[in-house]
Amino acid sequence: MADVVENLNALHKEIFAEGGVPDLIPNSAKLQQMIKFEKKSELGLKYVQAVRLAYPGGFTHALGDGTAGAFSLNDAKSGTVKRAEVTAAQIVLKDQMDLETAFKASSSKKAFAEGSKFFYEGMSKAMRKRLETQLLYGAQGIGAVQTYTSGDPSIVISAATWASGIWAGLEGTELDVHSGSTSTVRGTVTIAGVDIDARKITLSGTVTGCTANDVVRFKGAYGNEMTGITGILSNSGSLFGIDASTYSLWKSTSYSAASAALSFNIVKKAVAAAVSKGLDEDAVLFVSPGAWDDLMGDMAATRRTDKGDVKKVDFGAEEIVFHSQNGQLKVIPSIFIKGGHAPGLVENSWKRLGAADVAYGIPGFSSEMFRLLDGKNGLEVRSYTHQCVYSEAPAKNFLITNIVNSA
Repeated sequence: MADVVENLNALHKEIFAEGGVPDLIPNSAKLQQMIKFEKKSELGLKYVQAVRLAYPGGFTHALGDGTAGAFSLNDAKSGTVKRAEVTAAQIVLKDQMDLETAFKASSSKKAFAEGSKFFYEGMSKAMRKRLETQLLYGAQGIGAVQTYTSGDPSIVISAATWASGIWAGLEGTELDVHSGSTSTVRGTVTIAGVDIDARKITLSGTVTGCTANDVVRFKGAYGNEMTGITGILSNSGSLFGIDASTYSLWKSTSYSAASAALSFNIVKKAVAAAVSKGLDEDAVLFVSPGAWDDLMGDMAATRRTDKGDVKKVDFGAEEIVFHSQNGQLKVIPSIFIKGGHAPGLVENSWKRLGAADVAYGIPGFSSEMFRLLDGKNGLEVRSYTHQCVYSEAPAKNFLITNIVNSA
């Protein structure tokens, strides 16, 4: 058995060298593509970032007509700079390979390359999917209960909190159903089936007391997740040690669609609201597939552009580009965006910080990818990441809320 493990580890090192497993970010993981990972050292178990929250204000005004003389200057009023303290989160994925497959894969370089490709591909997709979900909704939950049926048993996720990209392929995943947004877990269950069209999740067992607006999370995730983009954009209190109720630059713009479908006019007004708070550069608006269809339909039907607000609109197969008062606003659909809102992000104001982006094996033992399982006829491989998402200027970003898709 030990020879098999040694052979697999040797073949892995020979084929993949020190660069590790090829881990391409899938097209669906659009946040990971846009926000680059930055490896950074922790200070006191947190990442410390200096942020400017108020500008210097020691101005003095005087006429320049020769009458002011040697006028007195007002006192200096320093701007406010504080330290944001951001905590990263760890995600570990374990997968197994049975010994029969392992023996076959260890027979030659060709066999290993063919056998490991499918194995690693599954791990990569699963890890990137979980990370994309965390970047968006860490500490928020992955869905809210609309209805619960004990007879199936099953839950229907509300349309506002449903994102097909989160739920597709999650059969077998364990969930915690929380009492509202509290830490109280009503029950832990396994997903037995996913009906994308009906937003219905069939469960392995009943959840006592489950009711509307209960929050569904991945098992054990509560209190152990990074704060995701949605949490950052919707924050109105203390976040990363800074109070948004005190410093306006630490609070993003929120614009309500007033329970209507996403339209050109709503997007235009949301941008205008963000511009009034300082948005003056290019941004990206991520929308759900349903909101994308509504926006495309609205623009195709009206073909309207107010030249005072929008100079030009470019239609594409995968994006709409508004040339507006902020510069350029690119609208991109994502299967990971929930139906009820749409985050608008200034790309250069966001970072992914941490000790490790998605990696494989045991940290510090890069040559030992495979480990023999005790008491089981198989081997184990792990994938690991340690990171968080962070914006140094939340006020530049905005969130459109209360969207109700037409279909």
